[in-house]
Amino acid sequence: MIQTIAIVEDDRDQRHYYAEALRAHGYEVSEYEDREQAIAAFEQALPELAILDIALKTDVGGGYEVCRYLQQRDATLPVIFLTSRGDELDKIYGLQLGAWDYQTKPVSLEFLIVRIESFLQIKQLNSNAVAVKGEDANQRFGDLKINSRAMVCHWKDQEVNLTPTEFSLLQAMLDAAHETGQGVSVDDLIKATRQGIVEENTISTHILHIRKKFKKIDTDFQCIKTRYGLGYQWMCS
Repeated sequence: MIQTIAIVEDDRDQRHYYAEALRAHGYEVSEYEDREQAIAAFEQALPELAILDIALKTDVGGGYEVCRYLQQRDATLPVIFLTSRGDELDKIYGLQLGAWDYQTKPVSLEFLIVRIESFLQIKQLNSNAVAVKGEDANQRFGDLKINSRAMVCHWKDQEVNLTPTEFSLLQAMLDAAHETGQGVSVDDLIKATRQGIVEENTISTHILHIRKKFKKIDTDFQCIKTRYGLGYQWMCS
């Protein structure tokens, strides 16, 4: 089945360049130049993955709003920000909105295609897991309850809305705590994302978001500890 990708980019030449490259790799690509055009199309049908610029014409945060809309419609839909805005705060905000990745232009086609293939594979694996979920996938760690197949997480009986990548990182920390009582290295967390090339600071940003989501439910949450020179450790039984 042909997979669908949406590109929301106000620069016609850049949009067409990436779209044609993706079409050459067998994807069905829809192109939109602004927020209004994109959301009107998404009201009819959602893509399987979206690539967003942040500034769309005079709409300086239009891409953020498109991401917010997509996450409200389907929190499992992979979103990649592809933008010239390289400020760390922009990146953090984009990931907080639920984007799976944030790349600063220019990005090689080869790199972008690998990221897309990886994210679509993760999305399919997650969909398959939900389809076959069962009671045997439930685990409890004190106040934490997770279903590893459905990728659902509850803390003190309240759901923690983690992205698939965040859930994978949490699962890696829990597995290490259960098997060895130790932390998990950044390298192993990178592998846990199943996203290929991932920077160390991206892992740190994801951990920051996981902590914030737990603290939104429980302001006293302190279960994820930083192990300097190693990585991170789940420290609650």
